[in-house]
Amino acid sequence: MKLPFILLILFSLLISACSAAPGASLSASGAQAWLDQPVDGAILPLGAFPLKAHARHVDGSGIIRIEFLVNGVTVGAVDTDPAAPLAYAELNWNASAPGKYTLSARAYAGGESSDSASVRVCVSQEVKQPLISPNGGCDAPQAPAAPAEATLAPEKATEVAILTLTAQAPTFTPVPPGINPPPTFTTVPPTFTPVPPTFKPAPPTFTPVLPTFTPVPPTFTPIPADTTPPVVYITYVDPSTLYYGQGCSAQSGILTVETFVQDGQSSIGEVYLIYGFTGAGAGGIFTPMSPIGGGYYRAVVDIGAQAYNFYQGTNGSIGIAVNASDSAGNSAGADWSDVPLLFCPG
Repeated sequence: MKLPFILLILFSLLISACSAAPGASLSASGAQAWLDQPVDGAILPLGAFPLKAHARHVDGSGIIRIEFLVNGVTVGAVDTDPAAPLAYAELNWNASAPGKYTLSARAYAGGESSDSASVRVCVSQEVKQPLISPNGGCDAPQAPAAPAEATLAPEKATEVAILTLTAQAPTFTPVPPGINPPPTFTTVPPTFTPVPPTFKPAPPTFTPVLPTFTPVPPTFTPIPADTTPPVVYITYVDPSTLYYGQGCSAQSGILTVETFVQDGQSSIGEVYLIYGFTGAGAGGIFTPMSPIGGGYYRAVVDIGAQAYNFYQGTNGSIGIAVNASDSAGNSAGADWSDVPLLFCPG
């Protein structure tokens, strides 16, 4: 269950021709671009981070290159196939120092170009993996404070102190006045001289018996090749309904998906969230899921920032699936019922 499963998911998500793209802008040439990763408000660890973008042309083809910009300066470009109906580019970006950055993607069609919507992120030394800022700033979520130690009430503390002193005080029996104390004496142990016993040792008799040994050849059972795919369960999808548009809050369009992956023979290789805008003609968008411990993985996607370019102010839904592979090359997946996506007019 490897490549056929992935093709089945892609086929279920490819419903009709592409409509538009998340965070994209349309130029006079008909080019559109959008930045898939990272999402707006993300806090990234200091180090290399993959930037991902898509681009398309209203005529169905013609995108020749996708550039990535940081604070308005190009940090790299990827040449694309101009015959492809949907171009994809990925580039590793290594921030030089912690701080706030503005990222965007630019698509070229012939001599014309179009920029995606800007994404604002923070780069921090305090995080080890990408996070979504709870307040839009660069501060990572703080761990809860340790509970304070319990203290006794004043009257209980006094009672405990008195009992402790009483238990530690030395004990004695007073002698009444006019009565002589009993005499003390030291006992003297009796003395004696031990007489050692006499005996004549008899040498032991011993008849050696040679050990017998029958060698047993080692047995070896070859381990069969792992052909069993991993077990995949989608355990958490939040929220149950997504919203987009200027009349909604930014958090109402954030989709969080968690999944559990387990393999009894081989280690887990890659785990991807695959989502698509049902009925809008969008192909399956692959987003890697990050391990969070105990066999669980999580992905966070800003659906609200992408939805308008697919549904243009109408209601829709998001198709969700997860695919996982192990180190032996086996793969498996799971899917979830579509999540409604509603438009909030501004």
